[in-house]
Amino acid sequence: MTTVRKSTTVELADAFLALHHLVRKHVDAAMTAAGLSLSQSKLLALVARLAPCRPSDIATQMGYAPRTVTTALDALEENGWIERTPHPTDRRAQLVTITAAGQAKLDEVQGPKRHAVEQLFGVLNAQEQKQLRELMDRVRERDGA
Repeated sequence: MTTVRKSTTVELADAFLALHHLVRKHVDAAMTAAGLSLSQSKLLALVARLAPCRPSDIATQMGYAPRTVTTALDALEENGWIERTPHPTDRRAQLVTITAAGQAKLDEVQGPKRHAVEQLFGVLNAQEQKQLRELMDRVRERDGA
């Protein structure tokens, strides 16, 4: 049986994906413990940025099915973090806005998020962190991102 050796770039990509998973896991755990999961915070931040907006606008921005977004918005509304109001000119549509409580919650979880990230990347000194950032930016720029 012949063993196929991965290329160095594939190994690098695999290591990056493993690190991405680790960062998401730690950040989500820290934020969830503070009362707002990472995915909820992304949705809430998008509402804050787009508001007032239709749920369909959010679904388009996130690349999700409208039903998935509706379910997620239901949970945010139950917690008092968003508000849905009738659209002024389209009676079939609603507009979504973040509430003061939602903005406060979004602000509140930034500390635990920062702490989780600092714990993970604290093994790198400031120069190493800067270098890693520059390298990641260079890869992203190649794709035009």
